[in-house]
Amino acid sequence: MKNPQEVFNSHMKAVESLNPLTVLEDYSDDAEFITPDHTYKGKEEILSFYKNLLPNFDGFEFKTIKQETHNDLVFFVWYGQNKLINVEFATDTYIIKNGRITQHTFAGIIN
Repeated sequence: MKNPQEVFNSHMKAVESLNPLTVLEDYSDDAEFITPDHTYKGKEEILSFYKNLLPNFDGFEFKTIKQETHNDLVFFVWYGQNKLINVEFATDTYIIKNGRITQHTFAGIIN
């Protein structure tokens, strides 16, 4: 079973693949993903989020400000851009149990 840091690393590679089904593999069946606009519950709802989001990240260059792992928690602060989207500042928090993301929060300033 992957530890939380390994799950985070896998998740970042999955996001870079731009494949929502690959990203979804890191989540537990009953995961919750909370954003400022909506709370997504379960893989089906989370999949719909990534299907809409990931096309905007083609050629995106992530810049990490801070990433820390403490027990089951991964904290990630970042920014980046491509020709479609400019993320001035963003933060994600992941709770990872039994090798899967069970809870995920996101907030950011996006133009």
